[in-house]
Amino acid sequence: MDRRQFLFRAASVAGLAVAAPVLASCGADGASTGTGTAIGSMAYQLGWIKNFQYGGEYIADDSGFYAAEKLTVDLVAGGPTAATDAAVQSGKVLLAQSGPDLTANAVAQGADLKIIGANYQRSPYAIISLGAPISSPADLAGKRIGVQSVNEVAWAAFLQLARIDPSSFTKVPVQFDMTPLTSGEVDGFWGFTNDNVVTLKLRGLNPTVMPLADYGYKIMTATYTARTQSLQRPDERDAIIRFLRASIKGWQAAVADPARVAELTVDKYGQGNGLDRAVQEASSAATNELMVTAETQANGLMTMSDQLITDTLATLSASGIHADRALFDQSVLADVFAGKPTL
Repeated sequence: MDRRQFLFRAASVAGLAVAAPVLASCGADGASTGTGTAIGSMAYQLGWIKNFQYGGEYIADDSGFYAAEKLTVDLVAGGPTAATDAAVQSGKVLLAQSGPDLTANAVAQGADLKIIGANYQRSPYAIISLGAPISSPADLAGKRIGVQSVNEVAWAAFLQLARIDPSSFTKVPVQFDMTPLTSGEVDGFWGFTNDNVVTLKLRGLNPTVMPLADYGYKIMTATYTARTQSLQRPDERDAIIRFLRASIKGWQAAVADPARVAELTVDKYGQGNGLDRAVQEASSAATNELMVTAETQANGLMTMSDQLITDTLATLSASGIHADRALFDQSVLADVFAGKPTL
């Protein structure tokens, strides 16, 4: 999930109207017919512009994994005003990438949505430092920490979960430009392990990184959202399972080959977005650290373990967001993997 998505979180819980999802049934030849039980095409809403974050889907499309599932997938580009959960609830798309906080807030406002998988098993949030290293919460004492206003809620939740006294440091309002960090205006900067850290390293700098996930802020993200109704309709559920099965094959390949993710992103799917190949490759490689864990190695990518759900709910609660276990549906991935950790 790109840092710029968080600038417009409110947009993702607006306009929650109900309509038929954008998909089509197909006959035996795979052609769209609009009737029957096998869905041959669907739309997947991305949370941001087409960049490295969706490398698995690019590979699934480019390698024919979707085609092998008799599925044509429209990868709908997102952006700063993309209301991902609202797009699912309204029926504009069958699935979307979102985050538990966004989906929980949408459900609180009346949406009937479920989270069915999580690309990121760990939060990408981190405090990044360049001078005096900040490698643990104790190192925050006496420091100036740059935090964007849009991340105030998450920052307060982290302080609560890590039991950090807010008066022990100075919080400095910043934007997403890292100049305050590189110029020494702040000692630490709220950023992302697969974005800001990568950029600094490619500039020849050597940042110290304190991942918030190591100190209580444990939350899955880059999650897949579906309507409850879609999971109950056999044809739509089947299309979702086929999509995830192909996407997971794509993500398995993406984890193994970040260079291919960068190539497809820059030259094909994200062409025209002004993306740098080296940055996309390095960010893709860094994202592997968020996706691949002992849990996913044992049970498969996108898995949502009972413990991860528990941790996510605790982090949401610390953020003042009410949710319960009913927000998560583990049955879809169980059907996808059928007891196997890889596809």
